[in-house]
Amino acid sequence: MFDPETVTLIRQAPPLEGLDLVALPQLLTDAFATVVAARIRLRAGAPDPAGPDVGGTLALLTRLAAAQEAYVALLPDRENRAAAAFVAGSAHQARHLARVGVQEPSRITATAVSSEISSALLFLIAEAYPDAADAAKRISPNAVDVGPIERGLVAALKMLAEGRLREILAEPLPETSTEASADRAVEALLVLLLQGVRALAQQLSNPTAVEAPAAARQLFQRVKALCIDELPDPFGDGRPAYSVFSGPLHLANLLIAAERDLSGAALSHLPAPAGADAAAWSRIVRRMARSRPFLWRNHLAAIQQGYLGHGRSAAISFPTGGGKSTLAELKIAAALLRGDQVVFLAPTNALVAQTVRVLQKTFREVSVFGDVDEEVTLSTILTLPEVIVTTPERCLMLLAMQPEAFAKLGLIVFDECHLLHARPDDRSRRGFDSMLCLLNLTRTAPGADLLLMSAMMKNTAEIAGWLGDSPVGNALRWTSRGSQPDKRVAASYTRWHS
Repeated sequence: MFDPETVTLIRQAPPLEGLDLVALPQLLTDAFATVVAARIRLRAGAPDPAGPDVGGTLALLTRLAAAQEAYVALLPDRENRAAAAFVAGSAHQARHLARVGVQEPSRITATAVSSEISSALLFLIAEAYPDAADAAKRISPNAVDVGPIERGLVAALKMLAEGRLREILAEPLPETSTEASADRAVEALLVLLLQGVRALAQQLSNPTAVEAPAAARQLFQRVKALCIDELPDPFGDGRPAYSVFSGPLHLANLLIAAERDLSGAALSHLPAPAGADAAAWSRIVRRMARSRPFLWRNHLAAIQQGYLGHGRSAAISFPTGGGKSTLAELKIAAALLRGDQVVFLAPTNALVAQTVRVLQKTFREVSVFGDVDEEVTLSTILTLPEVIVTTPERCLMLLAMQPEAFAKLGLIVFDECHLLHARPDDRSRRGFDSMLCLLNLTRTAPGADLLLMSAMMKNTAEIAGWLGDSPVGNALRWTSRGSQPDKRVAASYTRWHS
């Protein structure tokens, strides 16, 4: 179930008595399989849908989630907090799969926090952002018997886990109650937590908000301080006792742990690469961050290894949903801000049109041209736009008609590049034309970087070696062999000399 990087992460979880960390990935896999099998039996109308093992599996998952979550909440600075958070979040997720029927509303009370809220925050702490968004689907802020503050906080936490930061800030702060009641203290704590989540959203979406990081952290720390109060000798014998609001306290601890690392993964905080105007770069990444605010581990690994630099080509093989689009747009942004032109090759007219719409939304200051429905003449291609999206066949025609139009080409992106190698039974010319197009582009613009992407590229290292033998002279390689690309994607860097 888990890819090799995720298996390594899980095995780094804090040790517990009787827990075999080496076998823990398989234990979680078996637990998911047991719960899913029970759901299938239930749908099929089996007389005993739960089966003999479900009760014990759920009890084990409950203990595992509670213990690992306690490590994260009580020791947020612990080095293996990400592993503990991922294990706890996964255990919660497996338990949630066993729920069949009406979804219960999510609550934050004086003594408890709903497990679906904890699960989403734990995945944020583990930097498993797609898992956090998936867990957030189970958060239901529409309880009818709660006040507006609790409902607003639950909704804000759901939006935080789903990366909808602008929506958090767009929601007005709910009004607090003016009636004296026993719930006023809890409401006051939830107000502070909601203000902290809003400050965190501001911090992540706007890097110029200098005071926001301290504001979020200070608000969460203030909640912690207010949640615990020592009672003066309540038993008359000197024994200490405390009044504790355990629900808000636990939530504050999880938010402190999440806030610690989210800033480093915020797309809007990504510094401009060498040669790029910082202000223009900030505008582009902040625009991208509106729909995908967090950089995943595979994104950060690529960037740390020089992916955005000029003269670095890359072969990327992530399964669908693994984050190829984010890396492609960042590479395109770096090229455009250096003054280079970009050719984006897509295999079909439908994908060309879709890519044009996406790139036009991100790169509003430049011309993004899709030639699917355009009448191509010599006059239209004497000067290429900053970005042209086309099929390999159309690009091959443009190269034959006006090769000098590609003189300023600085980046060649080929999506679904597995088309370069046609199947043995493919009698079309698509593979041949694609390879010929790519070779002619590199000959026309020998200094252009190459970015080859595909979810079905099995020989990524071999392709990276081929790129390294191109005029660029070096290449990067990223692959994912696991079935879940949103987990820890393996990254490696190889320098090739021609």
